[in-house]
Amino acid sequence: MFALQSQQQSSGSETEKTTDTCTPNILPCRIHHDGPVRSLDRYWEPVSDDKDKNLQTAYFRGRKLRGRRVEIPEGYEGVVAMPTERVLPATRKGVEDDEAEPEEPVKILEKQATFGEFMVWDHEVVPAADDPYVKGVEEWVKLAQVMHSTPASEKKAST
Repeated sequence: MFALQSQQQSSGSETEKTTDTCTPNILPCRIHHDGPVRSLDRYWEPVSDDKDKNLQTAYFRGRKLRGRRVEIPEGYEGVVAMPTERVLPATRKGVEDDEAEPEEPVKILEKQATFGEFMVWDHEVVPAADDPYVKGVEEWVKLAQVMHSTPASEKKAST
């Protein structure tokens, strides 16, 4: 299990929580690097489509890529998170029996940035509406709504 916490940066004697905003790009390739790039404009300069601002074209290492902007639905927020070695302290929820199974540790993910949209890229063509990443946002939102709603049978019983 995971817990999400804001990134903490020290500034003098106090610690302040900061979160940047970004637009993640899902590329159809594997890049063996996971840190910052100093001269990003040298490698990555997407151009918006004249007719549709949700579409972009870019070239990466000589390959033409076409991108589609996918917005995160209202009421939701995308998060870029990094795993940490920190763990939340264990709590015992009313269990008095010393032989009870210990709970699984809750590892802390540190929030690096948030986003309200992301770009999905494909070689030569714009990613279709049934692309796994494009479709996934809609399916995850539906799953979240079902998980956090009360089933109809329980609603009838309580009224």
